[in-house]
Amino acid sequence: MDIAQFYQACNPSPLKFANPQDQKYYIDFSSVRGGNTIKEIGRTITRLSPNKPTCQLFTGHIGCGKSTELQQLKLGL
Repeated sequence: MDIAQFYQACNPSPLKFANPQDQKYYIDFSSVRGGNTIKEIGRTITRLSPNKPTCQLFTGHIGCGKSTELQQLKLGL
């Protein structure tokens, strides 16, 4: 493996839920988080501003699953 392949292998990318192959890599951490955070965020956005855009702060370290979770929110999963 050369250095470029190494960097590519270490660069996390979001899972794509439209792809069944990616779905098998998703780990549901809702039990250790104390609930389904994504559904709670979706409900909050819907209640606060059902017809207008909102701004939500969503943080975490690189590769922790922020984009993956936001894709779930977008798909309504």
